Amino acid sequence: MIPNRPDTVWLFDYDLTLYGTEERCVINSLDHRISLFVQKTVGTDFETAHKLRTDYLERFGTTLAGLMAMNQVDPDEFFDFIHEPENLIYPKESPEKLKLLQRLAGRRYVFTNGRHDWSEAGMDHMGIRSAMDGVFDLKMMDWVGKPHDSAYEKMERWLGEKSQIVLLEDSLRNLEPAHRRGWTTVFVSPSAEIPDWVDYHIPHILDLIRILE
Repeated sequence: MIPNRPDTVWLFDYDLTLYGTEERCVINSLDHRISLFVQKTVGTDFETAHKLRTDYLERFGTTLAGLMAMNQVDPDEFFDFIHEPENLIYPKESPEKLKLLQRLAGRRYVFTNGRHDWSEAGMDHMGIRSAMDGVFDLKMMDWVGKPHDSAYEKMERWLGEKSQIVLLEDSLRNLEPAHRRGWTTVFVSPSAEIPDWVDYHIPHILDLIRILE
C-alpha cells in the first residue's frame, strides 16, 4: 500500500491518467490539432503529417521535440495553435475524482509534457483544479519533457526538499526513469501487460483508493 502522508508528493500525468481511456476523444481532439500543425509546418498532406507526428513522438519523446529539432518550430507557436479551445474536447465533470484527490495527504501536482493551459482547462472541466497545488509543465522543463532524465531532475529541484514522490502515469516509457530515481511508480492503464519493476498498477485513476494505506 502507498503511505498517504503529509510528506508525500503526488505527481499526476494529465492525458489518459487524470482522465481515462473511456474519454479518449479528448486526446484524439488534441492529436488531430497536432497533425494539422505538422501538416501546416511541413507542407504535406494530412495522412503523411499524421505519420510524421507519431514518428517524432517515438523518436524524440514528444512531437514538439521532433518539430523543434527537425523544423525549428517555436514551442509557444505550436501550443497556441493546438490549444485553440473551440477545436478541442475536454473531460467531463467528475465529483468522484475531486473527492479522491482531496483525500490525498501531501502535495498534488500535474507533471505534464503539455503546456499548462491544456491541463488547467481540463481540470476546470472536471471540477478538480481546486484539489491540485499546481502544474509542472513542459515549459518549466525547458521544453525537454518526459522520458528525458532532465525532466525528472528539474521536477526534483522544483520540489525542493527530499520528498516521497509518487508518479501516476499511463506511459511505461515515462515511468521507467522515475523508477530508476527511486520514485514510487503507479501505472494507470487497463493494459494487462505490466513489467515487474512497476510498483502498482491500477486500471483507472479512481482505483487509486484501493492502494492507499
